[in-house]
This record gives sequence, structure tokens and C-alpha cells, in this order.
Amino acid sequence: MFKNEKFSSFRLCNYKKNRSTKMKLHYFTGLIGMLLVVLNVFAQPPAQGANKFLGNITTRGQVRSDFYNYWNQITGENEHKWGSVERSQGSRNWGSGDQIANYAKEKGIPWKFHTLIWGSQYPNWITSLSQSQQLAAIEDWMDAAASRYPDVEMIDVVNEAYPSHAPAPFKNALGGDGATGFDWIIKSFEMARERWPDAILLYNDYNNCEYDNEVNWTVKLVEAMLKADAPIDAIGCQAHDAWQLSTKKVKENIDKLAATGLPIFITEYDIGESNDSKQKQIMEEQFTMFWNHPRIVGITYWGYIVGSTWRNGTGLMSSNGAERPALTWLMEYVKNNPDPPNDFPDLMANGGGVTSYRLTVGANGRGTVTHTPDENSFSEETQVTFTATPSEGWIFDSWSGDASGNTNPLTVNISKSTKITANFITENGKPDLITNGNFLSGTDSWTLRLYNGDAEGSVENGEYKLDIKDAGAETRDVRLIQADLLLEQGKWYRLVFDAYAAEEKMMSVNIGMASSPKTPFISSEIQTEFNLTTSKETYSVEFPMEEETCDDSRLEIILGTGAATTVYLSNVSLFEIIEPPDAVNMPNKKNKKRHISISSKGSFVDVRFNKIEKNSSFTIYDMMGNVVRSENFKKDFGSDKILSFDIGNIPRGYYIVAVRSGNQLETSKIVVIGK
Repeated sequence: MFKNEKFSSFRLCNYKKNRSTKMKLHYFTGLIGMLLVVLNVFAQPPAQGANKFLGNITTRGQVRSDFYNYWNQITGENEHKWGSVERSQGSRNWGSGDQIANYAKEKGIPWKFHTLIWGSQYPNWITSLSQSQQLAAIEDWMDAAASRYPDVEMIDVVNEAYPSHAPAPFKNALGGDGATGFDWIIKSFEMARERWPDAILLYNDYNNCEYDNEVNWTVKLVEAMLKADAPIDAIGCQAHDAWQLSTKKVKENIDKLAATGLPIFITEYDIGESNDSKQKQIMEEQFTMFWNHPRIVGITYWGYIVGSTWRNGTGLMSSNGAERPALTWLMEYVKNNPDPPNDFPDLMANGGGVTSYRLTVGANGRGTVTHTPDENSFSEETQVTFTATPSEGWIFDSWSGDASGNTNPLTVNISKSTKITANFITENGKPDLITNGNFLSGTDSWTLRLYNGDAEGSVENGEYKLDIKDAGAETRDVRLIQADLLLEQGKWYRLVFDAYAAEEKMMSVNIGMASSPKTPFISSEIQTEFNLTTSKETYSVEFPMEEETCDDSRLEIILGTGAATTVYLSNVSLFEIIEPPDAVNMPNKKNKKRHISISSKGSFVDVRFNKIEKNSSFTIYDMMGNVVRSENFKKDFGSDKILSFDIGNIPRGYYIVAVRSGNQLETSKIVVIGK
């Protein structure tokens, strides 16, 4: 009994003590809860108020309660994809999509519709329809989306259309490739603009800021769309693989896209690195570049919860809220850098659909064209003034393209995508036969021809930049070509160009027939090979056209074999000259004493040297530039030597013989040799 009373007394006393403690804890917890509520009401993401957004996506179909603590733009990972909304034709489920739109409206942040047309995650039933039925279904899909979300700020109109990615299998219903090669994409954008006059319309793809093929294809697509006045407002770069490349390379590719004049969005960036310190290091380096690139308007990271992202290692925070170092750094960096460069500060506020016309400026001949205002695109009825300034020895002749006459300066009202070309002629009144020789119109009219070499061509600051990664083993392996030139028999011509290289590089030029037998027009007695240095120099070749008039001539700039380096080319001109140059500078078969002479007789080729230098070589090329015979000589044989080469084992045909001795190079005219 005593023990029981004592136990009862202990329990009571303990209960009173615990009850008092619990009341205090309840009060304290209540204050904390109220404080957290207040903090959540006033919390905002670090990028709120910055002149670029930092966004993210839904997590397993939901918007997490902590989303707005970090991000001020939202994209649905799957919620607005056609296959997610309309699994059965005519039956649509907008529930998850509405959640995103409503959340964005509540928080006052932009959201993006991802995506309208995509060759993945589309409804299976569409492939069983006829083309006319497919088009009707696409129209119905866009109508329904526009009715549901008329005020959406951004739309991925077409997603991943690069040929080996996910072009829509129903693209023929939209016009297929067509005359532009991109008709179905253009049609998709036109349909989207009809329904969303104010939305920012994007083309979105992966690898298009990482790898050359996709980068160049995207540039080609955008240029074709702009030329067709398609209503594209921006380029979307998913950038999923950017973290695996150097930041320098990624920036160079973004610069290429930016040269189109369009703004850029990084739409699906992530860093697949499970090591915290490595992920943070990559984030610091690459995000800093993205945030400070003036052509990038916003960045969306693709998922942030570890274990709930599409690819391992990309998460930035555990499900219980523990931040990885990369996220902590990111939030602090954005908070402390609210005003990065942005060439399109009003885009998000004004939206897309603002009529903007692309301007392309070109020049034929040697001279420059400037325009004021100095922009690449203009709103309707903007007045732009063009001034043509000829180079020495040239005069301004006329305007062409979307202008005519010879008024200089010239003022034009821009009311469509416009091309203005200034035409310069020589003081003797001769036009330049080369089109876009100053590369003001990018790579237009030029073709980079590769066989066994590896190179990439682009235009930067008015120069053709040829990045040679592998020069190959033969001269034909890397060539830059302009075709469709008209050269007339009996006339003299001058080829002039500026060139230099990152390191010394041999370059040769050829002008000749584009088709068989591909006869060269420049005599072997005229120097056509040049040693490029790291300083820009002007090179010229003057020659008579002795062959019959040819309207299928082409210029070849030959860079195969030798060093793999970067070559820069500019101011390429080819024009008729009235008076032949001085005989001192030109070949004269009677008077000129040649260091090397080449002749063929029967099954032998004889080469006469005044003196054979060390490291001399003898090479025979076929008309495709293939080496069919090559020999080197390393000994000084003295003077007046004739060497005979047995070429009896070479099939009969047209060949070019090239002999190098020291700094001298001699090439034969085409000779018929062999069996």
C-alpha cells in the first residue's frame, strides 16, 4: 500500500512537471511556427529582382513547398507535353499543367510551356492518322493549349528537331522539309504565333551549345527561319552535356548562336557529378559564364532534388532540404550579382511577338559598309542609314539586294527582313567576281570541302576562321571553295586576299574548271603557294585566261597537308585587269631563267635543276589531288643536274607534277604520261 501511494505520488508530481514543460514547449513551438509562416510569406528567391531569371522544374509532378525559396521561373518537366495531356484523342487532362500555371501566377514568376511539337512523348494515336488528319489534330492541340493558357510567357514550340535527335514523325503534315529544309518547323512557329501573339517562342534542343554539328545546324535553322520571316523569338539550349566540356568551348558555341541576333535561354542545365566539390567547381565556372553572357536572358536548372532528377548526380539538395555546396554557392552568387549583362533587358517584360526584322549587310568588291543604328534586327519602320566606303583602287558603284541606285549614304525604312549589298568596282570599272569575299554575309557562297581532313569553318569579325584539326595527307583534304565563276578567254585576272595563321602554314590557291577534266587556269610558272605567318598579309596572283571561256570556274583555297592550325582569311577578290602586269613579275618563257624545269617523254619525266637543294621532293598528283608518286632527295647534287623518273607503272591519264627544291616550287602543266 505504501509503495503504491508513493508511486502514485511520484507519477502525479512527474505529470505536473511534464505538463508545465510541455506547455512551455507548445508556446515556444507556436512562436517558431508563426515566425516561419511570416518568413515564408516574405521569402523570395535570390534571383528575384535580378535582370535575368534562375528557374527550375517540377519534382515528380509536384511543385515543392521550398521551390520559391530558390527559383523564380518554373517549367513543367512533363506536365505540358502532348502525350501527357492527351493520351486519348479529344480527351485532355490539364490538372498537372494547371498546377504550374497557377503557382507561377500566385508567385508572380514566369513559366514556360514545354513543349508543343516534339518527336517524343507525343500521343501514340497520331501516327495512325492520315496527314490531313494529323494536321487537324495538331491545330486542335494548339487551339486547346492556347485557350487554356493564353498568357503563358514562353513556349518551346519545337523541341529537338535535329535529324538524329527527335524530329516529329508527323512533320510531313506540317509541310515536311520543303524548299527551306525546315518548312515544318517554320509552319509550327507560324501556327503558334497565330495563337499566342505575345509569347516568347523558342526553338529548343540539346547539344546545340556543346557539339559542332548541332551548333552549326541550329545556326543554319535559325538563319533559314529569319530569312523566311518565321516568328522565332529565341534559341533554347538545353546544355545537358555542357558540364563535360570546357567553359571556353561552350562559350564559343553560344557566341556562334548569338551571332544570329536572337536571345538565348539555357533551358535544361544540369551537372551530373556526384562529387560535391567537383560539382561546385563546375557550377562556379560555367554558371558564372552563363550569368554574365550578354545574350543569355535566363537559366533553368533541370531538377534540384537528389534522387528525383532524370540523371544521376545532377541533384542540388536532398529531399530533407540539405543543400549540396553547388546550390549554396549558386544562391549566394546570384544574390550578390543581380545586374549581369543582358542585351535584352525588356524581353521578359514585353514578351515575344514584337515585329522584328533581320538585317543582312553584304559587299561585293573591296570596301566596307557601315549602318546606323548598328544593330542586326529592327522593329518595323525603323530608319537605317548605310554608308559604303571603297578601299584604295576601288570605287562605289551601286546598291543591290533590297535596295538599288547609287545614293551614298542611303537611308532605308525597314519593313521586312532586309538584305543590303554594296557593290564596289575597280577604278577601271571591273566588278569583283567573288561573292561575299569580305564575309559580311557569313559563310554564304563558300563551301568547305573535306576529304580525309577535319576542319570547321566560321565567320568572326569579318574573317573566315578555318579551324584545321587534321590537315590530312593530301592537298585536297582541306579546301575552301567558291564556284560558279565566269572567266573569259584572252583576259587577265588578279586574285587578291588577306590571310594569316595561328602558326606558320603553307597555303596554295587554284582557279580552274569545277568539272572534269578540272583544268587549272593558272600557269605552273606563276606562284600560287604561300607561306602564311602569324601576321596578316595581302597576297595576289595575276594570270591570263588562256583556256576557253568557262562559266563553271571555281576558286580553291587549298590547306590540306602540313600543320593543323587555325587560318584566317578575308577580303578575297577576283577581278579583270586591263593591262597585263610588268614582264618582270610575270612568266616569260623566252627570257626567264628557271631554277627547275619539267618535261615528259614516253614513260619518263625529266626534271632539270640548276642546283638541287637539300630536302628536295618530286610528287605526282592525279586530278583529284591524290598523291600517286612521291620521292624525296636529301643530298646536294651540285649544279646542272637532270633526274629522270620512270613512271611506266602509272596508268595513262592527266596528272600534275610538282617539284620542290629548297624554297622553290615548280609544277608542270597537265601532262599525259604513263602506260
